[in-house]
Amino acid sequence: MLDIRRGRFQQKSKTCHSCRSSWYEYEEKESDVSLSVSLLEDGVNELFDTALIVSADSDMSPAIRALRRLVPGVRVIAALPPNRRSFGLTAACDAAIPIGMAKVRQSQLPNTVKAGSHALLRPSHWT
Repeated sequence: MLDIRRGRFQQKSKTCHSCRSSWYEYEEKESDVSLSVSLLEDGVNELFDTALIVSADSDMSPAIRALRRLVPGVRVIAALPPNRRSFGLTAACDAAIPIGMAKVRQSQLPNTVKAGSHALLRPSHWT
């Protein structure tokens, strides 16, 4: 079973201290908390025996340790995104698997995906 859990992005106003120019950036919020809560809920309800987490966020470590106390024998594996490491997360998990850029490139959709009358284009910098 694959279950995708998403956080949300919050708009933040930024200002350059030199030129006073302003712009908006978006900051990811609640993703690690949402994933941690889901991991605990699903584990306690015995919906899996092995969880694969695609993350390098060490904030997940307390939830993983709690899950392992509550559900002995459950396995948690971290798939670490390219160029990311987390010694805390790796220590809390049964295993950690690095995801290399070659694997990411192999897993991408084609440059153009047609959805009805729309054509969705992959950004050129993803190649």
